[in-house]
Amino acid sequence: MKKTTIVILSVTAAVVLLILMGMMAYIIFLLTNNNPIQQNVNNGLGWMMNSGMMNSEEMGSGMMHESIESEHDYLIHMIAHHEEAVASANTLKANTQREEMKNFADDIIKTQSAEIEQMKSWLDTWYPNEDHSVDYQPMMRDLTGLKGDAVDQAFLQDMIFHHMDAVMMSQQLIVSGFAKHAEIIPFAETIRDNQRNEIFMMRRWLSEWF
Repeated sequence: MKKTTIVILSVTAAVVLLILMGMMAYIIFLLTNNNPIQQNVNNGLGWMMNSGMMNSEEMGSGMMHESIESEHDYLIHMIAHHEEAVASANTLKANTQREEMKNFADDIIKTQSAEIEQMKSWLDTWYPNEDHSVDYQPMMRDLTGLKGDAVDQAFLQDMIFHHMDAVMMSQQLIVSGFAKHAEIIPFAETIRDNQRNEIFMMRRWLSEWF
């Protein structure tokens, strides 16, 4: 190998190492910061790790997470989150060949559509004068055009992380003290527990089928 090539590779490795060190320092700063919002996110991450639904590889995978700042914030973000899941499930149902996936799509559509209606009703009742718009960043890829195994695998891969986000938001609401109405706590607990169980199921299917 030429000397210049070795030098270039060495410089590149040094730059990458510096970037990684900077990212690690920033992560440590966030995790040790006393910001109450960040502490609530850490509580959600810790709960997911302790429950076995997330491993260290997934924590380092760059998973998106919507951090909430109030009960109202939880509702508007979770509605948008659920709406994306329902839309993706409808696409899955139309293109999958597995009965398990069709049934799963039906469950998501039925359960999350009902939850959307409940959350919209609470918004209208509890926050009639507040802006309900939300800057939601989609988490699911476009499944249009995918068929059979391709749509099943893509849906499962994306929906695992999609569910994790819902679990984290729900756990954050539960432990944060943001809840102003008692009935939203069992509602958030149901979302957290149901989607946690579905994550385990989707992981098993990915392992068995692909």
